[in-house]
Amino acid sequence: CSASVACGLYMLSLAALSLSAAGFFASSATLSRTADAGRAGTPISLANAVTNGMLPGSKFCLNVKLCVRPERRDEFIACIRDNQKGTLSTEPLAVEYVWGEDLDQPNIFHFYEKYEGRRGFEAHQATPHFAAWEVFAASDPFTSPPVVEFYEEM
Repeated sequence: CSASVACGLYMLSLAALSLSAAGFFASSATLSRTADAGRAGTPISLANAVTNGMLPGSKFCLNVKLCVRPERRDEFIACIRDNQKGTLSTEPLAVEYVWGEDLDQPNIFHFYEKYEGRRGFEAHQATPHFAAWEVFAASDPFTSPPVVEFYEEM
């Protein structure tokens, strides 16, 4: 890990789970449950650890609705796939990034994103894949303004 804020928070989260760094890396990027879950040694993903409350702090979430110009659809999908891949593979504070197309209206896309606290989302906004998204979003690809709703998971 570099000395980034996200990495520092990630390492603190691992310490909060009483996991050693050696044990973490030895398990191929999975965390191991302890006997308190009744399945000693069963690997779980970091996202599951966050979602199941094994890591402290609130979960910062957003829902997004985007109406994309039909002629920009393929470019949009490529950009979003890159953003999703970058988010889930390089951001330790990203929990979920799910998106899909509306079943009744073509070129309307819905997103659900979840981060470990607001800091997780702020770290997401500082990434190269998010910067690429911002360039695309600024190029007039939408038929109506994006609808974005932020909230904390309870």
